[in-house]
Amino acid sequence: MSRNTDPEYHAARATLYCAAAAAFTYPDERTVSELTDPEARAGIEQAAERLTVADEAERLLDAVESTPREDIESAYNDLFGVPDDEGTYAVVPYEAHYTTRDELSIEQRRIATVVGLLEEFGVEPSEDFAERQDHVAAELELAQVLAGQRAVALEQGDRAAAERVEHAEATVLDDHLVEFVPALCYDVRQTADHPLYLAAADLVEELVTYDNGKHPEPTAGTAANADGGEAP
Repeated sequence: MSRNTDPEYHAARATLYCAAAAAFTYPDERTVSELTDPEARAGIEQAAERLTVADEAERLLDAVESTPREDIESAYNDLFGVPDDEGTYAVVPYEAHYTTRDELSIEQRRIATVVGLLEEFGVEPSEDFAERQDHVAAELELAQVLAGQRAVALEQGDRAAAERVEHAEATVLDDHLVEFVPALCYDVRQTADHPLYLAAADLVEELVTYDNGKHPEPTAGTAANADGGEAP
């Protein structure tokens, strides 16, 4: 598979992963303002057009703009934040929920793998992010950072750094995001009744599927592999 060496293409990927992560983050005032800022919206729309997810991005942005933040917060809590009387959440936004079948030792290794990737590439959750590191928003933010780092490396002509990031991206996509995002988005579509989260599910699934198809198979060269051990 030929590599895309256009820095602007990877900057567009970073922009879309940023928007996707924000859509699955608790909708505080800052997060909502980032999605409704006119300049940010123009950038997201331009990036989405380039990556063939323009319709999904537009529906998401329209839904954010037309919905009071308190209503977005209520819809988010209904999906991810408030358990029912039996302690069950409507939708569980964690990778390990979908990939480990509640086997604790495997779950711990899976989460440790994600933590290793976050640390390797300098992704630190903000102090007010009170979720596990395998939360979908954290993994989408990791994809954002990697795409941004690849854009910078290509802009600077650092081919070795760009290839190293490419290998990490392939691992994050193939071993992590593709393993649970489609199932998570299916659950959101089956459960949500708010157009914002229906659009968010469509955008994230289309973005991850599209991007994975553009990447080679993951190879050795990142900190850890899918089961939490060291990469060979």
